[in-house]
Parts: sequence; C-alpha cells; structure tokens
Amino acid sequence: MREQKTARLTLRKFRTADWERVHIYGSDPDFSKYEMWGPNSVQDTHNFIVDMIKKSEASPIFEYHFAICLSEGDLLIGGCSLRRETEQSRVGALGWAINPEFQNQGYATEAAQALLRLAFDDLKLAVVYATCDTRNAASYRVMAKLGMQRVGFIKGTQEIKGHVPDRYRYEIVP
Repeated sequence: MREQKTARLTLRKFRTADWERVHIYGSDPDFSKYEMWGPNSVQDTHNFIVDMIKKSEASPIFEYHFAICLSEGDLLIGGCSLRRETEQSRVGALGWAINPEFQNQGYATEAAQALLRLAFDDLKLAVVYATCDTRNAASYRVMAKLGMQRVGFIKGTQEIKGHVPDRYRYEIVP
C-alpha cells in the first residue's frame, strides 16, 4: 500500500505512535455522535491503531486505511479508507474522519479525491459509495463536492446512542 499525495496532504499508513493524535478526536463524544463507534477509551484507540496496521500489512489487501497528515510537518489530522468486501470486488466504500480543529478547510474532500483516484485509476473499481447519517450535513456535503450522487435512503433499524438513524447512500462511477 503506497502513500497518496495531494496538494496539502499525505495519506500514509497508520503508525503505532499515531494513537495520541487519533485519540484527540476519537475520544470526543460530539465527534462520534453519528457513528456506532466512540467516544473511544484509550484502549479503544490503541486497538484501532493495531487493527489499521494489521489491515495495511494484509495480503491480499482489499481495505485501504490511511492516516491523513498535513504534508508540511506530517501532523495527523484524521483518517480515511477505501474498502472492498473482497479482493475481487469492483465496488468500494469510502470513509473519512477529520479532527474538528481541521474541519471546514476542504481536507476531507481532498483526501477522498485521492481515494477516488486510487479506486478508479489503480483498482479499476466500477462504483464507489459512501453513506452517512441523514443528520450529518457536513458529510453529505463532502459527498456532493466529490461529484457523488444521492442514490438511496436507508431507513434506520438499529439504535445508536439513543437514536435510530436513517442514512443516505451516495455513489460515483468513473
């Protein structure tokens, strides 16, 4: 799994020492309010980092997980992923998480654009999708900026943090 570079970012493998930077946002209850995970304990964050490192060393690889770092100084500001269900799958799922201190600066969009290049240029995927809680306007705005189209509404069936959220599904094809 090779690094991905953008104008302002380096997407690289997670490292053991990254846990502290990840824990800054992963432990924030407001940050994970739309997700099944979080807020993370220190152990949760350590486990996450171990899992990301294992997945980056897997062979064959079909889940690409990257630390999002500012190119200048290698400061970790978030994470992103492109996941296929199997090595042969031509469908990928995008995901991202940006430390709130660095949100609203285009970093999620920039990182996701790099993952779309990986998906379509290198992996030759047929479609890439992303989902989000319907209350998470920031997330679906990123999807729209990427050129993704809203193709579905998924009725909530599972309680998460006292709420049964509905989700939107967005897709993009090459």
